[in-house]
Order: sequence, then C-alpha cells, then structure tokens
Amino acid sequence: MSQNNRITPIVSPSSSLADTDSLHHRHAHSPTTEHRRVSIASITHPDPLGPITPTDDVTLKRHLGLFSGVCFIIGTIIGSGIFVSPKGVLRETQSVGLCLIIWMACGLVSLLGALCYAEIGTIIPRNGAEVAYIKEGIGSVHARTGDVLAYLFSWTITFVMKPSSIAVLSLTFSQYFLSGVMDDCGPPEELVKMLAIFAILMLININSISVSAANRLNIIFVICKVSTVAIVIIAGLVRIGQGHTQNLQNGFVGTTNKPLGVALAFYSGLWAYDGWNSLNSVTEELKNPKRNLWLSIVLALPSVMILYLLTNISYFTVMNKAALLSSNAVAVTWGEAVLGPAVRILPILISISALGSANGSLFGAARYCMVSAQYGYLPEVFACIHARRLTPVSGVVLQGTIAIAFCLPSNVDGLIDFFSFVAWMFYALTFTATLCCKFTKKSADRVISVPIPLLVIIILISIYLVIAPLISSPSIGFLVAGILILFGLVFYYPFVYRKIELQFIKKTNNFLITFFWITASTSENLM
Repeated sequence: MSQNNRITPIVSPSSSLADTDSLHHRHAHSPTTEHRRVSIASITHPDPLGPITPTDDVTLKRHLGLFSGVCFIIGTIIGSGIFVSPKGVLRETQSVGLCLIIWMACGLVSLLGALCYAEIGTIIPRNGAEVAYIKEGIGSVHARTGDVLAYLFSWTITFVMKPSSIAVLSLTFSQYFLSGVMDDCGPPEELVKMLAIFAILMLININSISVSAANRLNIIFVICKVSTVAIVIIAGLVRIGQGHTQNLQNGFVGTTNKPLGVALAFYSGLWAYDGWNSLNSVTEELKNPKRNLWLSIVLALPSVMILYLLTNISYFTVMNKAALLSSNAVAVTWGEAVLGPAVRILPILISISALGSANGSLFGAARYCMVSAQYGYLPEVFACIHARRLTPVSGVVLQGTIAIAFCLPSNVDGLIDFFSFVAWMFYALTFTATLCCKFTKKSADRVISVPIPLLVIIILISIYLVIAPLISSPSIGFLVAGILILFGLVFYYPFVYRKIELQFIKKTNNFLITFFWITASTSENLM
C-alpha cells in the first residue's frame, strides 16, 4: 500500500549543493569509522581483520536510470492490494461511477504529493527522503524542531513502519504462493510464517550482495506485476466487447450522500497508491536526479492510475457491487469466472507481486537507516556500506531482522492499521518542509516548482488523512501508536541531544563494522 493546477517547469543550470548538510560530512569522516575507510583497488583479497589503507572513495553509486526509477515507483506502489481487496473505495461510495472517479482522483492527489517531493528532492538531494527533508527543510526555520521531528520519523519508520510492511508483504507472498501450489484446504499458519521468513532472508542476501542485482530483481518483479494486471485488463476489455457491461450501466445508482463516506473512500484509495514517494528514498543512487526524479514520477504515477482504473473496470465486467464487496480475494473471484481452471496461476502471480513490493521496501528501508545514522539518530555502523560490494548491508540486515520478528505474531495487519495514519502526518511535515524551502532556500536550483496554493491544499489533505481514521473508527490502538512514537524521545535526549556515548555501544559498533567489513561513505554524493 499508496491531486490540481499545472506544475511549472523551471529550467536552470545545476549548481553545487555541497552546503546542504554539514552534518553528513562530519559523520562521514568521524573517528569511529575513519579507520575502516578503504580503497576499492586494495581489497581484491580482503582481510577484514587486517589493516586497511584509506585511499579511494567508497560510496553508493548512481546505478538507477530513468527506466529503473519508473520501475522502482511502480513496483513499490503495486503490491497485492489491487488484486486482493480493492473494495474499500466501493464500500464507501456505494456506486460504480463514483468509485472509478475516486480512484482517478486519488491518483491525481498522489501525483501532486510526488511532485512536491520531487521539488524538495532536488533542493535536498539526499537518500532517506523524509528524514533529510524534515531535518533540513523545517530545520531551516528552526533547527531543533526539524531535528526532533526528523528523529521521530526515523525512529518510527526504522523500528515499526518499514519492517512491519515488509513482514506483511512477505506473509502475503507466502499465503498466496502456498495457496496456489497446495489443495483447497489452505496452508498451515506455521508453514506460511516459515516461507515468509525464508523470503525475507533471501531478500536480505540479495540486497546485501549487490545493489544491481536487487535493482534487476525489482525490474523482473515489475514486469510480472504489469503482466498480471494486463491479463486482467485485456480480459476485461474482451468482456466489454462481448457486451458484459450491465454492472457499468447506470453507474451512479446508489451513490452515497454522506460526505464522510466520500472522504473515507479517498482515504482507502490513497493507501492503494502508497509508495508514490519511494524513489526519493534512493535519490543519491539515481543517475541525473535533476531530470530522472521528476520524470520518473510523471511517467510512473499516471501509468499506475490507468492500470488501477482499467483493472477495476475489468472487475465490474464480472462482478456486481455485492459480489465484489463480499469477495476475500477479488482477482481470484474474477479469475474463477473468466479464466476457469487457469485461475490457479493467479495466486502465484499475486504472491510474486507482493514479494516484489517487499524487495522495494527493504531496498528503501536500508537507505532510511543509512541517512538516519549519518544524522546521528542511529549508531554509526548503519551509516556504513560494504567496502567492496558498496551495499548498505548493516541497514539491510537490521530491517530484515526486525521484519522477521514481525512475522512471528498473527496480528501485524492490525499494527499497520494503527500506524497508517502516522505516515500522512509525516507526509504533511514533508510538504510543510517544502513550503519552508520556498522562503529559506529561494536561490536553490528547482527543476520543478509546485505553486504555493497547491502545497497548502496537499498539506490540508494530509492533515485530514491523519484525522479521518481517528474520527471514523476511534481505537485505543491509535493512542498506543502515538505513545510508541513519542517514546523515541527517551533515547533522543541522552544519545542525540546530549551525545552520550556508552562503552558497550561503541564496542558493539566497532565489532559490527569489522564483522560486516563496512566503511563510512566518503562522499555526500550530491547532484
């Protein structure tokens, strides 16, 4: 899981943004990891415990081109939701016509949000997206406020949001894969968890060994996802040609007259587009980001909008409103009517789609860890990359390990529900940071510039999406989520604000640096 005046392109010469973050430079050359800095040329026969001569740069490389950027966004957005439960919008709107309109409107809102991220992403061209944007954007108005808010986001996304998302996607992969290869009685829960854990371990291994391999795997997953969606769309168009349009006629019959229903439909639809901001988490690894960041967004988001719209239309050529709302797996119900015996392939394809999203989430999560550590929010070991493979292996292992822990309980979905509203709170802060940069970084190069009125609109939409679930379905879980977020301040004061260093943390940090054979990045890797 996931707005409208024109955006004005601004063509301007590139300029150095080396002053974007002096903190990054300080952490990159800190004494804890300076002794681990290595020369790529000197490690043909590595000896992790032997002396290493710091001669050459060791940094993340720019390996993502335009096509890879588009695939990264599409691969992160399209998970299993469009195949399994795209019914939240229909349930709230109560009509096919308004349902389809909401799907398109949510895509436009996501596109506006992504373009706001593209603007601030070219001003603050760092991995880690919100961590860097809130820290530098809001921090440009009030440094301590920006630092605290960025830390709270880092705490939340590192220890709850990203790992739990990876866990749920891996469990979804396991559930549907086993359902596709086993009989109708369904797989046992223990087997589902074991396969999910195996999948996470596989993704940890791939993302630790090679960035290029993880990127190629993501492209393969995207091809499988789009192919699956194409099957649904083409079959739906054929059925329309055969005259199966009864559920599309009189499309606005039964439309809800409750404003709250329409508002909640937007809430459900926008979550289907979640991931629209994913490319910003890897900006430093994007080739020519001033061009490819916004262009990837402009190509990917409308593509997803069209795919979502046509997929829902295809579902309505087979199912009426009641049938769609009662289905536990909409694509499978659709396939039983259209594909016949071949429907058994659909759970396998759905599982591949979920695994692809898990891969993209783990890829981005490791970068959040890296930037958080560069700002001092996490131990310095997580700011390091493998000296030869140039992968953020420590961050990958951390996120994968926490995700495995989240696979063990049975109610991870409920946890994500309680933390979902939090994401839009941090989106609102990021949009606010973009607005702050309009005034504090007026001279910065901007490839695109989102008009201030549109920024205000997207901020208000974000605030609504934070408040809506609290009003519509209040629960103690939301309070627990808020308390867990604020609990991070317990660690902020001594370790970030006071900069207290405990000996056992320093020893553990140095041991892990040696164990993983990693080193601090030697370059800020700006545009």
